Amino acid sequence: MSIIFMSPKGGNCTTVTATAYALLQAARGTQTVLIDLCGDIPAAAGMSEPSTPGINDWLGENNTADAQALVMLGTPIESGLVVVHRGSLFVEGQPRWNDLAHAISHLPMNIVIDAGTTFVPDELRHVVDDVAMVVKPCYLSLRRASRLQRPTKLFVVAEEGRALTIKDVGHVLGMPITAEIPYLPAISRAVDAGLLPSRAEQLFGTHLTLS
Repeated sequence: MSIIFMSPKGGNCTTVTATAYALLQAARGTQTVLIDLCGDIPAAAGMSEPSTPGINDWLGENNTADAQALVMLGTPIESGLVVVHRGSLFVEGQPRWNDLAHAISHLPMNIVIDAGTTFVPDELRHVVDDVAMVVKPCYLSLRRASRLQRPTKLFVVAEEGRALTIKDVGHVLGMPITAEIPYLPAISRAVDAGLLPSRAEQLFGTHLTLS
């Protein structure tokens, strides 16, 4: 299984959702690799900030590293879960998206990618099982989302006090809601304290659909 998490706008909890999803996959017995294309997973997962090469270095135009080398870049954070952090701020030259797509297709483990608001190339869209959009019932988010290619899954963070509703999100994007995630202070506290790995099941277990 492979899935990319993306969002039309920052601040929609995409990284936390992707991280929790990967943690739940690993907790339920599936070897999982979580790839960080936007650089925020170490903070969300309570990891120390890495200083070693990461996915951006692997993607470099002149790099020849294979899929196994990609996994070896990762840092284990929980049993069954390895995080491949961003590494360099930028990719050198043209990114090797085709090589990453090949790795996703052939690695014998689940691949979860946090793309945030970064560009998701067609090479990756075509090879992953799902592209999950994470949004809030927010006018600016939905305005941007309506202009993007449709995802295959829609995760809505149910932030109270919005003029728009969960139903409005599905109506604007013309697709069913895959998962409704409550906007809870407990989630923010867990992230701030670096405790998301130990509390992912408690906070997300009944909300995220793992398929």
